[in-house]
Amino acid sequence: MAQYNYKQSNFSGGLADSELSGIKGSVADAVGISIHELPGVVRASQALIKESGTTPAVVVDFCKWAFNCSNGNSYWFGDTGHIYKRTSGGTWSDVYTDAGGAILGATEFNGYIYWATATKLHEMIKTGNWTTDIDSVSTWPKTLDTASYHPMTVQGLYLFIGNDRKIASVDDVGTFTANGTPDVTFEGLPFTYTIKTIANFGIDILLGTQITVSFASARIFRWDTTSPYWNTDDDIPEDGINAIWPYENYALVQAGTNGSIYYFDGSTLQRIKRIKGDYANKTMTVHPGSVCNFRGVPLFGVSNLSSNPCNQGIYSFGRYSKDYPMALMNEYVSSTGHLTAMEYGALLSIGSTLLSAFKDSTTTAVYGVDAISWSTKYASAYLTTLAIGGNRDKQKTFSNYVLAYRSKPTNTDLTLSYDPNFSGSFTSITLKDQSDYYKMRSQQNVEAGSIQLKVAFTISGNYSPELELVYVDFSEKETL
Repeated sequence: MAQYNYKQSNFSGGLADSELSGIKGSVADAVGISIHELPGVVRASQALIKESGTTPAVVVDFCKWAFNCSNGNSYWFGDTGHIYKRTSGGTWSDVYTDAGGAILGATEFNGYIYWATATKLHEMIKTGNWTTDIDSVSTWPKTLDTASYHPMTVQGLYLFIGNDRKIASVDDVGTFTANGTPDVTFEGLPFTYTIKTIANFGIDILLGTQITVSFASARIFRWDTTSPYWNTDDDIPEDGINAIWPYENYALVQAGTNGSIYYFDGSTLQRIKRIKGDYANKTMTVHPGSVCNFRGVPLFGVSNLSSNPCNQGIYSFGRYSKDYPMALMNEYVSSTGHLTAMEYGALLSIGSTLLSAFKDSTTTAVYGVDAISWSTKYASAYLTTLAIGGNRDKQKTFSNYVLAYRSKPTNTDLTLSYDPNFSGSFTSITLKDQSDYYKMRSQQNVEAGSIQLKVAFTISGNYSPELELVYVDFSEKETL
């Protein structure tokens, strides 16, 4: 009878591509796990706590856009026209409702707050009064082409606004141009393409588009802001480019409804990761404003479109340093605790504060904005190993399970369970804590062709156990 073992002491690979395959150091599944802070161990992530008020609820619609303003406040823009102000101390108020309906893009530029509805661009001085100072100059608001998205970015001396297949701008003296700048007319994108997301790329801007006819084709355009035509472009067979966010010397791109993540090197898109899920007639998305970089790590909110193809949450996709792989992890979960029927809107990083807008449609729609808690860990963190199978033509007996830990603070714990032969159901394994050796152990026998091990983290306030190693012995019998 041959003896083997399985050992995982490296978790830097993040989420694997399936239960059977992934890069070195990856796990089959995980939620609420921190992998980017301390290489070699994993622990529960910080919790998200609803900050925007519950009784009564201040935020009453879904905020897809937000920005941190130089007046010390942040502003949040809802999908039925509400505009909310958050002070630096975390106090929320509903300051204005735009009769034009859903707000489709917003940012600050040159001392003014700008936001767009389907057909109008509005402005207000950042120190203004929300009752008297909106569009205070007689020439405002400005007319935009009707579109479902009017994303914005500031590049150089201009505010650029996606304007269907055009690019509108406001310059540093307040001059509005419906397409291009006062110095150059942008010739527009090809017919059937509409701009969904905009991001800076060096001194250029990137335009992520969605096609307006019923076949899958998305295209990214790079424009230097001074030429009448875009400079480079690339197309991919996806349902649209949903979100773009810069990282290191390239841009990350989420495209389509099947979990694809690409990187853009300046001229071409290449798929580098796919969020694991069941995409058979099931779809997800990342809203254009649901991206940010937080403490050096890119984050994006994964939202359900239909039938919950994957776990929803705020995913991280980054690395500790250049010596580590780019790793994907479902790191933060909404204060509602749900992994399905969720949408994540605007993400905003303000120093050590992470803010996340959400819409929970589990029963009736619930809206709000969460803030990261630095005094509470996420209470339902877990990870699941890849399938442990050895030679699949052999019978096996699994035994001698070990969870080694770096620390296990008072009132925290690690629990272990197993799933035999991809049954989808986990059974508990009783562990004995050998605290002198900083490990937990069991010698329970399990007969199976393969198993997966699930480790759950019991937290206490802001304390979490830190897992260093998952280990199991197994023996193989002759083929029947």
